[in-house]
Amino acid sequence: MTRYRILLLSLLLLMGANDPGSAQTEVLAPISEETPPAVCKSGWFVSGIRCTGRYCDNIEISCAKIPGATMGADYRWTRWVSEESSSPAWCGPGPYLIAGLACGGRYCDNVSLFCVPVVNLSTVRCWTTRAVSEEGSGSLSFLEGSQAGPVVATQLSCSGGYCDNLSFHVCQIRSP
Repeated sequence: MTRYRILLLSLLLLMGANDPGSAQTEVLAPISEETPPAVCKSGWFVSGIRCTGRYCDNIEISCAKIPGATMGADYRWTRWVSEESSSPAWCGPGPYLIAGLACGGRYCDNVSLFCVPVVNLSTVRCWTTRAVSEEGSGSLSFLEGSQAGPVVATQLSCSGGYCDNLSFHVCQIRSP
């Protein structure tokens, strides 16, 4: 998805913000190993990313408001993940969703997720996104291909030099 299409989608979502059932989004400043982590506001969760710079060194996250989400108190950061590690960074078990990212190491080679428990929603219909890097479009919206409600991420995997290619395990959510 091109940057223009993502900006247009974000604008359309924001224009509908007066409708209580519509999605709202916010794009945070890019992060890298030289910057502090990026964390969405309370009740907001990562809904997409954009990579720029060599080896996806700068990561900009989009946050989407999940209306009616009730957060638990056990917020936590995952262990660092990189292409050298064999397993992804995962916010589970339980109803934990990605609400922020931190970078460490050269070219943002190590990534950690900020995980927030959501106690009144459940995940349904999950899948793995395509990988994103600065070489392609550099952008990924979790809303791609979704027709039935909000989509949120629960884990991140990376491959390629310096964790250059990022993909996410995402799910649609609903009230139980």
